[in-house]
Amino acid sequence: MKRRAIKALPSILLTELKQIKRWRKIAINGHDPEGVHQLRVSLRRMRTAFTVFTPVLQPDYRQHWRRKLKYLAKLLDKARDLDVFLETHYPDSSTDSALKHLLRSQKKQQHQNLAKQLQSKSFNKLYRKLKKQLKNNHWASQHGQHLSILTSNLAQQQLQQHYDRVLELQSGLDLNDEIMLHQLRIRIKQLRYGCELLAPILQSTNTGFITAMKALQDDLGLIHDASVQQTMLTSLPDQTQHEFMLILSATKNTSQQLKSTLETRLETFTQLALPWDGIRKESESD
Repeated sequence: MKRRAIKALPSILLTELKQIKRWRKIAINGHDPEGVHQLRVSLRRMRTAFTVFTPVLQPDYRQHWRRKLKYLAKLLDKARDLDVFLETHYPDSSTDSALKHLLRSQKKQQHQNLAKQLQSKSFNKLYRKLKKQLKNNHWASQHGQHLSILTSNLAQQQLQQHYDRVLELQSGLDLNDEIMLHQLRIRIKQLRYGCELLAPILQSTNTGFITAMKALQDDLGLIHDASVQQTMLTSLPDQTQHEFMLILSATKNTSQQLKSTLETRLETFTQLALPWDGIRKESESD
């Protein structure tokens, strides 16, 4: 059965809104780091959905919600960064140090601030507004364009474009350019989210493609961490800097090890079969 892309998008976004409702409660509670993590993931997946479905959305509407979702996701950044640092470098809750104590104090403050923002009228208003719009029977005619485009054809076109953007960076990659490496991670993440969101359309058993993207994304994240952590040093009290330098040294070593194999792994990734290649081009005429 042919399905118009503009009709598929609301169900995708409403699914993510359900996840946001679930993880928002956990993030507000503050005891489980997965709350902040999964809430941020859902917000980013929604931004990716608005990007992937660009051809069938009116530009102003798409840009409006991408800006709003980016703003909401950024509210979570500091709390998530502290969660990751503490989980990575202090997995044993029994250990204690001046640096750990400082970061845990900062984490508590960040989560308190975040809880207020997640319970704010502005957050609730945005959530309810988008949900109401998506459930409106006239949503497609009010905010869509090129309504005849089929989901299968859009998936093939848009995922290929996202893949080409990954290849563009991969072909001229400079391992010493931290900004380029971070941009590569973002593009791989967007492609991965796009494949996951459109999985029912792809109907592919090629799970290796998404698994490879996830592994590359994780490794590029560790490389990025080493770059970002260097900027933290100047803001730390003197009594914590020695301990932090030991952590930074270990992080840099990990980063260099990952960089040494990155080009080979990227080349292997580009040889994998593409999940959307199996989509049959369909006529969009009735």
